Amino acid sequence: MMADIKDRVEALVFSYGDGISIEEIQKRLKADPLIIKRTIDKLNKEYEERKSAFYISSEGGKYIMRLRSDLIPVIKDTLKTDMKQGVLMTLSVISMNGKMKQSDLIKARGNVAYSHVKELVSRGLVEAYYIDHKKYLKLTDKFYNYFDVEKKEFKEITQELKEDTKLDENKVVDYMTK
Repeated sequence: MMADIKDRVEALVFSYGDGISIEEIQKRLKADPLIIKRTIDKLNKEYEERKSAFYISSEGGKYIMRLRSDLIPVIKDTLKTDMKQGVLMTLSVISMNGKMKQSDLIKARGNVAYSHVKELVSRGLVEAYYIDHKKYLKLTDKFYNYFDVEKKEFKEITQELKEDTKLDENKVVDYMTK
């Protein structure tokens, strides 16, 4: 017996870790977009009624399965990233600045940051753009989703960190150029 539309939509949303668009679901299931949206709403209602650990969120035009925020502390220590330490360090420099010129990043991290930027852009965590022939880098919405933090909350945290870590001119910061 073929799975009903609800099971198939749920399976697709679950299997696409970075999210799936309504168009992709429609193409795969040959179903009406309105039926797909109603199905997702129905799934979310069922999740809520049974107090499921998950829900389906709409982010950037894609549907993605998410863990309820109150359960994140339960699994936080099990979450691992597949990024190398050097790439994470480069990402942290970009994230502390919000947006920055690539040339400033290279000064801070060294030439190895070029390959880190390439990886971060390919992962969709950082966006590169040009202004007056200068390359700039900024965080994307996917960055905030990946690290499960709200944009506003993240900006407040980074501002506090900047204030707490103001350095004397004589101190040196080691950005670990691995």
